[in-house]
Amino acid sequence: MKIIWQGLHFLDSIIGLPALRRPWVALRMSPSPQFPPDPSRGRSTVLFAVTLALSVAALCSRPAAAQGSGQAVASGVTQAVQELKLSMTAAGRVESLLVREGDRVAAGQLVLHLDRALENLEVKRRRLLLEDRARITELRERELVLQSQVEQLRPLLASGGVARKQLEDEELALRAVVAERRALEAAKQREEVELELALEAFERRHLRSPINGIVTRILHRTGESVAPNEPVIHVVDVARVRFLGTIPAAAGVRLRAGSAVTVRLGPEDGGRARPARVVFVSPVTDPSSGLVEVVAEFENADGSVRPGVAGRMQY
Repeated sequence: MKIIWQGLHFLDSIIGLPALRRPWVALRMSPSPQFPPDPSRGRSTVLFAVTLALSVAALCSRPAAAQGSGQAVASGVTQAVQELKLSMTAAGRVESLLVREGDRVAAGQLVLHLDRALENLEVKRRRLLLEDRARITELRERELVLQSQVEQLRPLLASGGVARKQLEDEELALRAVVAERRALEAAKQREEVELELALEAFERRHLRSPINGIVTRILHRTGESVAPNEPVIHVVDVARVRFLGTIPAAAGVRLRAGSAVTVRLGPEDGGRARPARVVFVSPVTDPSSGLVEVVAEFENADGSVRPGVAGRMQY
């Protein structure tokens, strides 16, 4: 029995239970009966003491509801909804870097471009070829002249004023001019597509931010080479933040996407509460922990919450 009392008081010193949950204190104050030593009961007494201590510890370690609210609490961390690693689709050398860490960028804003001299020249060449329509203009004028001549010869052919061969020659010349003009016009359509391809290749030498955000990291500077699909700049939009946490599987049954919850952030944010909305509850339970992943999002237009801070979700 002495081992049991020592184990319970040691547990009390660690957990710090309130008096109502320490019934052995009152019992300990009354004189305990004296039993003659019985070596056969020593092992069972130790086993009973360990079992009792583990049971009390398990009871005290159960997740409690939020104080005074009756709500359950889930711990987790925050992250930005949009956190992008921008990269180039083409290889090259950084020719101009237009932003620095901490700069705010707008969607579509140019942040850097690679060397682009060859692509620029190709665009100019394709544009000149497309704009050159001198031959088409000449053929149109010849087509009008030949068309007029053919119309004048046809009445004369009926009266015998011209030979049939002369009319046929003019008609053949007219058809040849029309065919050449149409071929050149089709070529101009192909040149227009080739110009668009050249413009696209030129645009691929530029990197633009797809979102409104803040530049948090620059991995390559002016003069450095960049490989395709290699991250170059990190851009984060902190206007909307998500909370990632885990909840027991039983709570996952009643918590649905669209449910209103409250996110309380850690000391880094002064412990302020943020109203949030659940956007995802995992349909799968982790077999090792019995927990379900949940994601909630909340507005952070003022940027006062720094993504990455820990927090708690009340639901």
